[in-house]
Amino acid sequence: MMVHRGSMQRALLCSALCVCIGLAPAAQGQELPVECGPPGGLTRTGVVDHVTDGDTVRLEDGTRVRLIGLDAPEIHWSRDEAEPYAREARRALQEILDDHDDRVVLHPDDEDRDPHGRTLAHLFTPDGTPIAALLLERGLATALTIPPNDRHLECYRATEARAQASREGLWSLPRHQVFQAEELPRDAKGFRLVEGEVTRIGESRRAHWINLDGGAAALRIDKADMGYFPRLDPEGLEGKRVQGRGYVYTHRGQPRMRIRHPADLEILEDTGDAAR
Repeated sequence: MMVHRGSMQRALLCSALCVCIGLAPAAQGQELPVECGPPGGLTRTGVVDHVTDGDTVRLEDGTRVRLIGLDAPEIHWSRDEAEPYAREARRALQEILDDHDDRVVLHPDDEDRDPHGRTLAHLFTPDGTPIAALLLERGLATALTIPPNDRHLECYRATEARAQASREGLWSLPRHQVFQAEELPRDAKGFRLVEGEVTRIGESRRAHWINLDGGAAALRIDKADMGYFPRLDPEGLEGKRVQGRGYVYTHRGQPRMRIRHPADLEILEDTGDAAR
């Protein structure tokens, strides 16, 4: 879902999403307030016997499951180190599972394996509550969309928006605020929100490049992913102000970000039909 809106429109859209998908408003003192509706279609059940971190678990039958829809901070077990809020995310997931005797419902998406051989699934509690949404609303993870697995995207983004608006968890950290492209550190890495004016559109054999603020940063859309952007004309973005969300890496001194799904590229002004 690529959107075209200002800050007031963003707030209205988040409110509308919460109503449309059945999100319960957060009650005062209620720890796990979110409901996005039970999974539909094919599901299976399992029992979790180990929580690796905030987005990965192991079932009693040995199946390793990577939760779809979110990315929790990493725990580096070999060094006994953890990124901010990583241990809190793991502990919160353990508490959610404890409340349901470690029983979960697995709802698959279009792809069921990741490159590490883990099973990919949306995890729900037995009463139909999406576990990813519970963590996202507490700011203990960021929403992650890797196509074609984008079921429940609206639910996850709406719950994340509530945490972002109230600066819960990760959203209280400086690195999770919006960076203007020219202010992004040259050695930046990891999750970022980057905003800037599109000053040039480039094209290589494998990708389209959206250069921000005179090359201060670049957004990359692989040509192999263009099928997920059916109404996007990259050339039509020139001169527009956009915001990208994703993981930054540096190449030849330039921060770059791969954009894999329309939900990760926001046009900050009304540009008509330039995008999906």
